[in-house]
This record gives sequence, structure tokens and C-alpha cells, in this order.
Amino acid sequence: MTKGISKLAHRSINTLRKWHIRFRMRPYLLHRAIRQADRLSKKNNSRRYRVFFFGDKYRVWDRWDIKEQKRIGLLKKDRKVGVDFDSICFYDTHRHVYQ
Repeated sequence: MTKGISKLAHRSINTLRKWHIRFRMRPYLLHRAIRQADRLSKKNNSRRYRVFFFGDKYRVWDRWDIKEQKRIGLLKKDRKVGVDFDSICFYDTHRHVYQ
């Protein structure tokens, strides 16, 4: 029972952080990163790009960029590229949906 509560609390804290980041930053920068992700996806044969917010910047990364960031040590190595990072990305070119 306590695991469920802590997991729920962890999710709600992450959601609040995500909203804080989204509304603190300028929407123009987010839309510019989304346009860049769409452009890169069209250019690179419909590769899947995601928009993240790391280091006070919006970053556009694909699967290989995420793996590189994990190798460098910026991201935790035990995270899965598809499962764990989909919950924290702001935009995904595969789904074309804001999160």
C-alpha cells in the first residue's frame, strides 16, 4: 500500500514540475523546438523526435541522441528510451500531441 502512495506522490510531483516548467518558459521557444522536431522528422525519413526540457533549454532528441546522453552520464542509465522518456517529453513527432 505504501508503494502505491509513494508512486502516486512521485507522479504528482513530476506533473507539477512539468507544469511549472511549461508555464515558466516562453511558449515561443517550445513552439520553435516543436517546429525543429517536425522538420528533422521529415528530413530524416520520419524518424521519431521528442522535445525535452533539460538545462533550462528545450532540446530536440531522437532515440540515438537519448542513448548518447545516457552514455555521457546526463541521463540515468537504467531508464528505457521509449517507456520512461515518453512520460517527460513535451512533444513527440510520432504522436503529434502535446503532453
